[in-house]
Amino acid sequence: MSSMHAVNVFSSFGQEENSFTNGLFALLRISAYERPDFVKSFLKDLLGITLTGRIESLFCIRVLKGIEYADAELCFGDCCLRFETKIASGALPHGEVRRRLKDLKACRGRLKRVVLLTPDDPKSQYIKQFLTKYKPKVVHLGWKSVYDYLVKAVTAGQPSAFTELLKQYLEQIRECVFEQDMAGVITKIAFGGYSKVYPDEYLGEMRRGEWEAWHTPRLYKALDGTGRKLLLYDRERQAVTAEVEIKKVKRIPYRRDFPWCNQFATPPKIFRPAIPLKLIRSLPGFENFGKHRKDRSAYRNITREQYRQLMKLRSGPGSSPRP
Repeated sequence: MSSMHAVNVFSSFGQEENSFTNGLFALLRISAYERPDFVKSFLKDLLGITLTGRIESLFCIRVLKGIEYADAELCFGDCCLRFETKIASGALPHGEVRRRLKDLKACRGRLKRVVLLTPDDPKSQYIKQFLTKYKPKVVHLGWKSVYDYLVKAVTAGQPSAFTELLKQYLEQIRECVFEQDMAGVITKIAFGGYSKVYPDEYLGEMRRGEWEAWHTPRLYKALDGTGRKLLLYDRERQAVTAEVEIKKVKRIPYRRDFPWCNQFATPPKIFRPAIPLKLIRSLPGFENFGKHRKDRSAYRNITREQYRQLMKLRSGPGSSPRP
């Protein structure tokens, strides 16, 4: 094996996402010496692939360099997995996925897959478009699933060098993926004739399927076709009342006050009960949300970690998390 492709936990690969790939596959390689069944359970639990026999004699792991390659490769027996890794959501070009599939044809083996390792919501239409078009050759693996799996591995294992490496890697996932990647935007609803949104009508209209887009006075760049969410904050109810995944953003020139059209990828989800302001303000960075003179912005970006915390708080004791 060429040394340029060797897995080394201390290697630097320039781009941050390449270093994340190297870190994960270095852990998989190291696990063979301390926990021989770690890779087997990783593949079975997260990708539904079952291995038999001694793992160290079965598999080959490589981290690949260069834009012409996938980010990593894991081969065993007649199976070959090529990994394409992203640490920001909405970052998968169709052309790149097609190139990986083309390269996969030259690999040996009967079972061949391109694994998209990203922080995207696996249930989003953004990810489903790849799986629908390229199934079964393309599968998705979320960083949240990897994170949860590694947390369980730390909890189940005895203190060791490998366990400490897992802890350090988990910290990197939290700080560099969850706390930086955007889940979407919380926008404050502007009611009235200009926006064509009325407080006593819009939720009922959404339930009846009468809404296909949401208009805003400015462009929210992060929402355009990336599977991210638009959360609606109702100032009269002092709560987030609904969310929707955005498929496409376009400008409508004749709408002077609200020219940006955020087209829905899915029907809106109505929160019952709505998410109250006190829960929103409990999020780090949202302490002044909605406060007079302290928060004059019409919208706020929300990271995946903040969104995950908000949904967890919403589902806490005494709440009713029905959509």
